Amino acid sequence: MNTEIIAETWYALGNRQAEFVEAFYGRFFERFPGYRKFFPQTLRPAHLEKMVQTLALMAKLSEDQTVIAPHMHRLGAEHTAYDLKPHDFDNFKAVFLEVLGEHLGIRWVPAAIQAWSEAFDQVLVPMMSEGMGKK
Repeated sequence: MNTEIIAETWYALGNRQAEFVEAFYGRFFERFPGYRKFFPQTLRPAHLEKMVQTLALMAKLSEDQTVIAPHMHRLGAEHTAYDLKPHDFDNFKAVFLEVLGEHLGIRWVPAAIQAWSEAFDQVLVPMMSEGMGKK
């Protein structure tokens, strides 16, 4: 996993990080309306900021998984009640990568796609799953 590219592309969004997160949720709920019931009717700025901060942490610290693990485990524990399955993570990842690519434009090169995909597969999903008590 190329953590330098993850950080580089995340920080390339600059002050558009929150805009990206909002666009992601819009597309995610449009494509998979069944997930909408798990979220507040109106996504508050605090909810959007929480995802921005999680992504910033992952971009900055994904190389040192011992640092990011407690946060990701806690995030997983918070999602235990939703009984998420592998396809749920796949749906989230697919929309996330699609919208991130649109926001990054020419920076969305094959190496960036691979790095973010690996971040989901090697860090985000396994650590959240551990937090949910799934191995």
